[in-house]
This record gives sequence, C-alpha cells and structure tokens, in this order.
Amino acid sequence: MEPPLRSGADAASASYRAEGGTTGWCSVTAATVTGVGHRLAGEAGQDSYAWALAGARLAVAVADGLGSVPGSAGAAKAATRAAVSAATAVPHDRPLEAATAGIDAAEAELRGWDPGAGATTLVVCVVDQGGDAALSRVGDSTAFVIGGADGRGWAELFDPPAEHEAVMPVATGALASGEGRISADVDTAEVRLAGSDVLAVVSDGIAGPWRDGPTTVAPAMVEGLMASPSPIELAGLVDFSRQGCHDDRTMVAVSPVGEWSGAELHGDEG
Repeated sequence: MEPPLRSGADAASASYRAEGGTTGWCSVTAATVTGVGHRLAGEAGQDSYAWALAGARLAVAVADGLGSVPGSAGAAKAATRAAVSAATAVPHDRPLEAATAGIDAAEAELRGWDPGAGATTLVVCVVDQGGDAALSRVGDSTAFVIGGADGRGWAELFDPPAEHEAVMPVATGALASGEGRISADVDTAEVRLAGSDVLAVVSDGIAGPWRDGPTTVAPAMVEGLMASPSPIELAGLVDFSRQGCHDDRTMVAVSPVGEWSGAELHGDEG
C-alpha cells in the first residue's frame, strides 16, 4: 500500500527515478525507488547512481547512503560522481585499476567534508566494449551477472554477507566524511560478459531480497532484465513487494547492443 500523499513534492525529492540511453555497443538503464520507510516519513531516498562514458569504456557507480548518519544522501551522490569521473580517466588497458581509482576518488572527496556529514557504501564497475568488466566496492552494494547459455542463470560477483550477520549485525562497511573507510577493505571482482549477458549493479535494498528469494525475487529479476526493460519498466521491476523489505532500491543494468564478445558465463542459478 502506498503511504499517504505528502503535502508537497518536487523532482528533487521524487520517490521514483528512471532513465537510460544507448551507445553503439551497450545500453544502460537505471532506476531508483525510495523505500517504504523513507516514503512513510516523507523523506527522499539515500541511494544514488552515476555513469560516465569514455569511448569504449563505461563506468557505473551505485551508492547506498547510511540512514544512521545525517547527510548520507549527499555523500552518496558526491561519491558516485567522483567515482565515475576518476574511473574513466585511467587508461583502458587497466580496468581493475580504473574501478579502484573510482573508490579512491570518492574516498578523497568525502575526506574533504566535515566529519559526520554523511557515509555511504559504494560499488564501482568498469565495462569495456568487448564485455570485460572490473569492479571495486566498499560496503554491501554489489553486482549480478544475468544470462548464461539458457538465459536464466545468475551469479553474484562478490561474496554475500556471512549468514551469521543476520543474527549478529556488524557495522556496515562504508566511506565516511572526514575519515575515510569504516570497518571495510576494498573488495574487487572481474568478469567476462558473453552473448546477451546483463550486468546489474545494485544497492543492498535489491541484493538482500534477491539472495533471500531464490524462487521468487531472483527469477522475477532475471526474467525482467533479460526482456530489455525500458527505464519505466525497470522502475516497476525494482519496486517489488516483499515482507520486511523497506530499504531504498537502486539498479543500473548494462546490456550489449548485439552481443558481448567475451567467454560464456558459468554462473550459478542461485
């Protein structure tokens, strides 16, 4: 059920945002949906995304501002912008270095802020025209590859949170204003996309339900993404209903125009 209508709203505080575009070799579709918790409170979401295109390289960043730290929406926005700008400036033959440079640039950006003025997770992905992708992250935002030989496989590119964390929560790894990283190292991953594989870079509001719903949320995401959704359709896809899932949700999907030239995906189907 939708929350009561607020007394006022504008584009800057919209609960739903969706956009996208196509180059000669890839298509990017993005959507962010403010979670029920923030909508009920009449607040804007704290997720953010950005992308930058430089010839045969695309850089994508997704950030999830920490709700416990005031100013985190601004930190997430600043982190994603700094990250993609830095990632596209690194030579094309060093993709993992480019992804990590994005993390470093975001960290440097937030170090210049007043302490306590925001904290955010961040995942940075660099994709080249052939389908080689490199990723770096701090925190629990993540990425999935969807496709494979039957078009129904999926694989998460980072290790999921340890099962015991559901019972014994630990501090979320993040980039924080004025102090750098909190409780986290930089994780990295690399993958070679093939055929019509789709790369989905997501915030934890999508990743958690995806992992926890292998027969519900996961297959719906896979089917929806393989159908090449428009931005509005992607917003509808990420605005699913699941009990207990009230977090903001953001996804940036990268798919080929034609096919990737990389090797076949050997992912796990959940």
